[in-house]
Amino acid sequence: MAQISLAKEPLPKPRGLGERRIWAFLVDRLFRGTALLFALSTVVIILGIALSLVLASQQNFHHSGLRFFLGDRWIPNPPTAEKPIGNVFGVLPFVYGTFVTSALALLLAVPIGVGSAIFLAELAPHRVNKTLSFFIEMLAAVPSIVYGYWGLLYLVPILQNRVEVWLNSHFGSIPFFASYYDTGTGMDFLAAGVVLSLMILPYVTAVSRDVLMAVPRVQREAAYGLGATPWEATKQVVLRYASSGIIGAVMLALGRALGETMAVTMVIGAKVTIAHLKDPASFSLLRSGYTMTSVLVDQYNGPNSPLHASALTEIALTLFLITIVVNGVARLLVWLTASGGGGSRRTVALRGHLMGFLRILLSLLVAVVLLYQIAHDLRSQGLQGLLGPAELLAISLLLLWGINRWAPHTRFFQIWRRIGSIGGNVACFLCALLGATALVWLFQYVFRAGVPALNAQFFRLPNPANPEAGGMLHAIVGTGILVAMASAVGIPVGILGGIYLSEFGKGRLGFWIRFFTDLLNGVPSIVVGIFVYNILVVPTHENFGYAGGIALGILMIPTVMRTTEELLKVVPVSLREASLALGATYARTVWKVVLPAARGGILTGILLAVARVAGETAPLLIVLCSINLWSVNPQKPLPSLPVQIYLLRNDNDPVALSQAWGAALVLVLLVIVTSLLARIVSARGEMRAIN
Repeated sequence: MAQISLAKEPLPKPRGLGERRIWAFLVDRLFRGTALLFALSTVVIILGIALSLVLASQQNFHHSGLRFFLGDRWIPNPPTAEKPIGNVFGVLPFVYGTFVTSALALLLAVPIGVGSAIFLAELAPHRVNKTLSFFIEMLAAVPSIVYGYWGLLYLVPILQNRVEVWLNSHFGSIPFFASYYDTGTGMDFLAAGVVLSLMILPYVTAVSRDVLMAVPRVQREAAYGLGATPWEATKQVVLRYASSGIIGAVMLALGRALGETMAVTMVIGAKVTIAHLKDPASFSLLRSGYTMTSVLVDQYNGPNSPLHASALTEIALTLFLITIVVNGVARLLVWLTASGGGGSRRTVALRGHLMGFLRILLSLLVAVVLLYQIAHDLRSQGLQGLLGPAELLAISLLLLWGINRWAPHTRFFQIWRRIGSIGGNVACFLCALLGATALVWLFQYVFRAGVPALNAQFFRLPNPANPEAGGMLHAIVGTGILVAMASAVGIPVGILGGIYLSEFGKGRLGFWIRFFTDLLNGVPSIVVGIFVYNILVVPTHENFGYAGGIALGILMIPTVMRTTEELLKVVPVSLREASLALGATYARTVWKVVLPAARGGILTGILLAVARVAGETAPLLIVLCSINLWSVNPQKPLPSLPVQIYLLRNDNDPVALSQAWGAALVLVLLVIVTSLLARIVSARGEMRAIN
């Protein structure tokens, strides 16, 4: 009987432990190096923007020198025999307009935003907190072109016919509300400030709320233990503890206001003006003007000469430096509060002295303005002048000051404390309600004007021969192409950069990358557009569509990167340790375990970034990506919905007006749908994490 051989083929020799370790080491090092390169993109972009702006503004710097920063005249035309003065460039009128509109926006938005934040963080029930937070934060996602178009057609007429007339009649002796040569147009500093205040309101509210919620609970409990009411604990303890963070929120809002472009451009009136002490009426808010961003939109694509283009680029450089400083200080203050709250004892004392000085300065300014108006009313109306709005306001402020000084020394102090607590709570609730009402006010007008436009004609191709028969299909398709190109740039860079910051960015390098990422998030979109124009369009004289997509992609990077970082940090360390214990490399652990666990939150950040860039207008105008024809070639200009709104803003044709409102409604619907999807995805991610 033949024997059956049981011999088996020899097994392949397994790789040694040392070889596997070397392979894992190389894979992990390659993964870390790749992630670092993508994370450094924000640093490279910031430095690239600065370098490109400096190089492109050299011609005007040699021509104007320091006079550019001190001059108040802007004459871009070359000198001629009839007009011998030309090529005079001074940035002061635009800096003046920028800071006037930004200061007015802060004056209106900060009290409402901080009051809303106090209500949401300290007083509101959980459901009310989430609902109002959602409504107020949606204001931040509304494209600026929608704000501008709504402000131009709805807000400006109200200000012109009602508010400015009332202000001039009752406070006309105050230079801020004096009549001027262009009073009555409604397109002025006041309109720009009001629109800007609505735009920065969610920034003040959201950041201040997060800062207040970060205040340790023990601070409140200590105040309650000393007998303070909830309102007194909030006012005397919580607000003081969070003062650095709230100041940081205000600075962030200031950076947003300084860089806002489209909304301001559409409502400010576009005139080179500046205030002079010899003419008090020149300080009026009821006059037209320019900001640094609005003059760039108006003149950058049609300069009279290379010198004019260089001067405009130097304005962009000035704006870039200002926003970098403002946003850098803001991020530092917010980080200081989040990391320790108070800082050193010397820092706390210095901050207290600074806040006290600002409070005294503001009180003196209000007192001087009111006394000036009261004196004018007495001279013009006699004793009847004491019944005007300024007089009633002054009497109310004096009564409140007197009661606060007198009440602690009487037996009615406890009653006054209760009244003050109730009044403070009601005021914070009204601030939150006002913020939500602003959203409803804006949305209902856009819906009412835009719904009739969403008919069959709206979704047709443009018709150059008969514009009234054309539609907006080209703009919808063009917007989709631009967003797709932006996503191809912003999403991979943002995710890989966020992975580096979360997994490897614990040291000093990670801190600086994170800092530069936050700075890039605050750079005005028009500056990014000028940067891409100089490095892509100028050398090639084409690639307008690609330039628009890259500019929008750069704007997506910081949002996706910081969202990815924060979401990956939330993933439990135990998941990483379990995967590594099974022999997986760190790169495989991140891709197969950590990223899937945070997938919902990362998708939320991507959706919010897409919603933001879909409504961007300024960078597309700068890179000449503005056309009202069918085009799908990225090397040529591409149409888009926000640009079409801007092009049709002054068109009196009913069809054009209707289609512009239809485009605005589509953008708003995109914001709403994206925000709801982000909420749903985030909620599902939280439920999955709990289960």
